[in-house]
Amino acid sequence: MALRAILARSSSHPAAPPPSSPTPSPTTVTAIRAASAAKPAPASSPAGGAYALELEVGLDAVRMASTLCEEVQAQLMRQDETADTKDDRSLVTLADYAAQAIIAWRIQQEWPDFTMVGEEDAEALTEGGEGGAQTLEKITALVNKTLAKHKGDAAPTLSSTEIVAAINKGGGKGGKGRHWILDPVDGTLGFVRGDQYAIALALMEDGDLKVGVMGCPNMPKTGEVLEYDSSYTYGFSPSMVTKMLAGESVGWYKGCIFAAVKGRGCTVEPCDARIKAAPTPVTVSDAFDPVSAKFCEPVMKANSSQGFTASVADNLGIASKPLRVYSQVKYGSVARADADVFMKFPKAGYKEKIWDHAAGVIIVEEAGGKVTDAGGAPLDWAGGRYLDTLDRGIVATSAALHERLMDAVSKSWSSSQL
Repeated sequence: MALRAILARSSSHPAAPPPSSPTPSPTTVTAIRAASAAKPAPASSPAGGAYALELEVGLDAVRMASTLCEEVQAQLMRQDETADTKDDRSLVTLADYAAQAIIAWRIQQEWPDFTMVGEEDAEALTEGGEGGAQTLEKITALVNKTLAKHKGDAAPTLSSTEIVAAINKGGGKGGKGRHWILDPVDGTLGFVRGDQYAIALALMEDGDLKVGVMGCPNMPKTGEVLEYDSSYTYGFSPSMVTKMLAGESVGWYKGCIFAAVKGRGCTVEPCDARIKAAPTPVTVSDAFDPVSAKFCEPVMKANSSQGFTASVADNLGIASKPLRVYSQVKYGSVARADADVFMKFPKAGYKEKIWDHAAGVIIVEEAGGKVTDAGGAPLDWAGGRYLDTLDRGIVATSAALHERLMDAVSKSWSSSQL
C-alpha cells in the first residue's frame, strides 16, 4: 500500500467525518492485551486434508486480490480514483469488480463448472455506456497486471469479455449443493477511507462451511490499536509511522490472511507473499476476564445498534470501550483474541447476506469459537443469498463464553422492551 494510505489509516477516526469536518485524534496508542501473543498450536492445522486443493486455490486467489486491492486503495487515497454508488446506495470501486474477477478466474482453473454466490455483477459495466466501458477497461488492465505480477511468464492475458464472465460467476443463487461464497471487498466504506476491509472467500457444501480464506491487508500483525474518546480501532504507533517515513525495513507489521478448514483449525500468515513467515495457529480467548475483555462491533451506527451492544457488554461486566472495525476483520479480531466478543444487531427488516459473514464465521469456529444468531441458533447457509431465518442479530465469541453471552443478550432485550 502507498505510504499516504497508511498515514491516512493511522490518523483518521474509523467513523471519519466529511473532509470539511474536524477529525478527532486518538488519545493513546496501545497494543491489545497479551491475548494476541503466540499461543500453543492446536492438534491440527488447515494444511492438508480432504480440502487441501480448495485451501491452496483460495489462498492464491485471495492473495492476488489483496495485491490489486492495495493498489486501488492507494489510488483512492491519492484521489486518482473514486468510488461509485450502486442502486442500493452502497459503494463500489474498481477493486470490488477486479477482485471478484481474479478470484473467480483462479477457481475456474481447477473447477470449470463451479458456482459462486458473490456480491458483484457486471451489469453496470456492460450496460453503463461509455463510462461503463471505460471502467471495464481499467478493471481488465488491473487484473492482467496483477496476474503478471503473481504468475510471471505463465500469466494469461484476459479479455474484457472474459473479465465480465468471471465477475458474473458470482450470480449463483446458493442453496443446497457446493458453492463458493465471496465478498470481494467487504467493508467498502472502510476501504475508500483508507481503513480496514477484507477479501472474504468461503466454500460451502449443503449448508456446511468447509473452507474459509480471508485477506485483511490493513490489519496490524500485533493487534495494535488507537484509542479514541468512545472506542478503539486498529492503527499504527507514531514510532512505526516514523520508521515508514524514514524508509526503514519494518518486516511483517500489517496484512494478515486467515485460513480455516472444517475440523483442522485456523491459521494466520502475511498477505504479502514476499514476506516469508509460516502460518501461525490462532485461537479465541481461552478465559474471560471482564476487566481486560473487549467487544467488537461495526463502526457505523446505521449498521448495528451500538446502544444495544453497549447494554449487552454491560451485562457481561465488560467495562472497556468497544473495538470498532469495518468489515469481517472483526471476525479475525475474535479468532486471534484481540476481542472476546463480536456483536451485530442491525435494524429490524435488514436482511444479512451470506457473503458478509461466511468466511469470518468458519475462521472463528475453527479458532475454537462459536457463532450464532441472537437466539443461539446456528446460521443457515443453505437458504440462498440471504440469512432469512436470522433472529435479531449475529454474535461470535468463545464456546466457553457463548452461554453467558446469550444470557446477557436476553437480559438486554427484555430491558429494551420495557
